[in-house]
Amino acid sequence: MGAGSSKPEDSSHLIFSSETPVRFSQEFIDSLQASPELSSTQTDSSRAKTLELHIAQRVSAELEKLKKREDDALSELQKKISTSSSTGPTKLEKVSEPRLLSIADLTPPILKSPDTKAEEDRKRKISSDAVMKEIEGLKKVLGERKQVKEMPKDVESAREGVIACLRINDRRPLDCWEEVERFKARVREMEESFVGNVL
Repeated sequence: MGAGSSKPEDSSHLIFSSETPVRFSQEFIDSLQASPELSSTQTDSSRAKTLELHIAQRVSAELEKLKKREDDALSELQKKISTSSSTGPTKLEKVSEPRLLSIADLTPPILKSPDTKAEEDRKRKISSDAVMKEIEGLKKVLGERKQVKEMPKDVESAREGVIACLRINDRRPLDCWEEVERFKARVREMEESFVGNVL
């Protein structure tokens, strides 16, 4: 009884022998050994850093391409503008002139003259008065819609019947199916009469 150990002596080395031989090509083995991404000397963090650097390089290269393209387009437009300004405005430039900011637009409100301040205040007041009038009109329209009409007596009695039945059969609400069907029929009649009156 205790003379022999219960574990085999070489438990750290397990040998699996398959009936079908597994063979890999030498190219595949060489590519696994030569691949820097799959080498055992690289850790996950170093692979992630390498990948991150690669992505950052690609992004910066793309940004440089976009910047160069924008600079080329800007210089080309500047050349066109300089040549067209010497010959006069073209038909396209007459139609769609870009709005340039004036010095008055760029000056801070403190430095503006009282006339321009008064003009801006007048514009704000006019626009705020128009908005207030529109808000009052909308409130009036919504107030008219908010009127709640009383339910007809037969619908109200059917509703009260459902409520009373549910209170009596609070543990068995499915026993109130007749009252619910009666209520649905009354509501359907009320809806049909409303639609008939509207149309």
